[in-house]
Amino acid sequence: MYKKIYTSITLLSILTLFTACGGSNNSSSNKNIPDTNNSNSSLPYIPKTIDEYTATRFLNKATFGATKESIEHLKNIGIEAWIDEQLALPLKRDIYLKKMIEISKEAEPSNNQYSIEEYLAENDKIYNQNVGSFHSPRYRMSAWFHNILTQEDQLHHKLTYALSQIIVESDFEPIFTRRAEAIARYYDILHNNAFKNYKELLTEISFNSGMGMYLTYNGNKKEHQNSNNITVYPDENYAREIMQLFSIGLNELNIDGTPKKDAKGNLIPTYTQEDVNNLSKVFTGWDLKRNRRFGQIGFRRGDLTHPMEFTQEYHDFKSKKVLGETIPANLSGEEDIKQAVNIIMRNSNVAPFISKNLIMRLTKSNPTSNYITRVASTFNATNGDLKSVVKAIFLDQEFWEDIKSKKIVKFKEPLIAYTNFLRAFHAKPFPKWYYCGYGGPSNDSASNCNIVTNQFLFNDTRDFLNQGAGLAPTVFNFYDNSFIPNNTNFKTNNYVAPESQIESDSMFIKFNNTIRDNLFGWDKQFITNNYMYDYKNQTALKHYNSVEEFATDAPARGYIPIYYIGANKMLLDTTKELNVMEKIIDGDSNGDFANLQDFREKNYHDDEKSIKALLEHLNRKLTGGQLSTKQMNVLYENLKDARLYNKYDVHDKQHLEFDKRAYILKNAIYPAIRAVITSNTFMTE
Repeated sequence: MYKKIYTSITLLSILTLFTACGGSNNSSSNKNIPDTNNSNSSLPYIPKTIDEYTATRFLNKATFGATKESIEHLKNIGIEAWIDEQLALPLKRDIYLKKMIEISKEAEPSNNQYSIEEYLAENDKIYNQNVGSFHSPRYRMSAWFHNILTQEDQLHHKLTYALSQIIVESDFEPIFTRRAEAIARYYDILHNNAFKNYKELLTEISFNSGMGMYLTYNGNKKEHQNSNNITVYPDENYAREIMQLFSIGLNELNIDGTPKKDAKGNLIPTYTQEDVNNLSKVFTGWDLKRNRRFGQIGFRRGDLTHPMEFTQEYHDFKSKKVLGETIPANLSGEEDIKQAVNIIMRNSNVAPFISKNLIMRLTKSNPTSNYITRVASTFNATNGDLKSVVKAIFLDQEFWEDIKSKKIVKFKEPLIAYTNFLRAFHAKPFPKWYYCGYGGPSNDSASNCNIVTNQFLFNDTRDFLNQGAGLAPTVFNFYDNSFIPNNTNFKTNNYVAPESQIESDSMFIKFNNTIRDNLFGWDKQFITNNYMYDYKNQTALKHYNSVEEFATDAPARGYIPIYYIGANKMLLDTTKELNVMEKIIDGDSNGDFANLQDFREKNYHDDEKSIKALLEHLNRKLTGGQLSTKQMNVLYENLKDARLYNKYDVHDKQHLEFDKRAYILKNAIYPAIRAVITSNTFMTE
């Protein structure tokens, strides 16, 4: 049945919607920079009354997904007040690494015997060094999902994620597949500095041990002769990327992001190979803290949670000339790096380059030159203050014109689409699961396993999304900002659609299947309204009154997802969807579905009205009401024949409502959710 409504999942349908409603590269007439530094300002183009569509679309860009609660709060206080409130929330430092350590301590206490505070302190207690845990990427990914799904400072986390696609560090460094704390620490640096000055962020990331390994300047030595009398020069990797990708780009830009050209019409490079050579000398003499030997690498070498340490004998103390400015000789290793960052930040390219990148990641794939100018001017006026920059992005007139006109201006990243789904259905940590190593429970009480309480477990999302936080395939991120799909409308209009580079029909199918698995495996309504098979003893079905009871009994009946480390674990909730349908069927929401008819009964068609109510509810909840009449009709025509209840397939006549709710979830609610989430409307912004 579901294949009939699987109509809008193709990439072509999304391309068509994007180009039909897409933004323009033409300059906007709005040339004035709004006063984004006055929290009491009332910008005339921002609606004073926020409707469901506006709230949903805004929050899906400014957060990891709109929820009923966040929508109501936004409606109550307004856009500007919401942004100011988010910017004023106190910083929670190091929460990605702390959560990672917390999960690992519950799952593997014998391998992580020290406290979080001891691991973060300056001492010889080095987290994960002696273990090199193969599970560390799971703990790190689970920590990421925990924070972006549950923390209230959503704008802060969304900007952190955007920055992680500009200043890229990735687990494609082989050692990080067992020492994933490096990525957690890197992510904390982005988060700790996301609302600070961009120079502070660029400076701190330059001392990061994970970045030193990823871009190969840990163990970097000044020019010297090796044992074979061959001249060895400093590694140039980070010196190149800090300019090309993290700050100024390849070619000189105007303030509006357009390229400058010389008298012959040629692009003007921002830096030369000589600049790279000199800058590479700055990054010499640095290596992992508490490493056994300078530059030595390995799964159990060094401390990846603290900044690198300096060894002066390997540093080049001579003067260096970078981007036309001289760094004096005989500075300390730390001062050399700070001076280099100061020089980079004085380059006029930083503001338009970073501003355009942030706009493209947060709001719009093809911003006009005036939008870029306004944000870049804010960057310059505030010396790179990221709070001011993100506020300028979300309060810009062009952004609000797009929302008012309901233009589709951006593909939704697969990862963002997934977090939108999880937040919409109230994803919470699962109350209890078991860590049993690579095996399973040795007995019905799982006495050989460790119990992990109130924690998510997420694995590598590349399997079904082609991306994941901290999982970019290269330092150039998941996709190319200049990517134009092989589509006539995109080529004709010169529209870029970077996110579409990693999206394909097969990705959408895997994404759809993951949504299905998450609902059937982890929705508390399905868990408590179903009769679960005893896999271990191959006996009759069993009902559980609570999620906790279900989790406790999982080892005894061989329910693998509760204790298999490779299975994602979360708790979802479709109570609202059941209530919507029961109000139509029974006129109440007490859960008994007393009036629900067998699908073969004459009066069954009265229950089909509940399908229409469900679709209207999901349309509002997931898209802000933007599914077209045609889309809604297609979904209804295919879902109205769903077998909502079979009176001959009853497991417990005394608790008939269990069967009814289970049927409704399987045959109506879950297919409807999947259809809306894989629609071109949901997958675009």
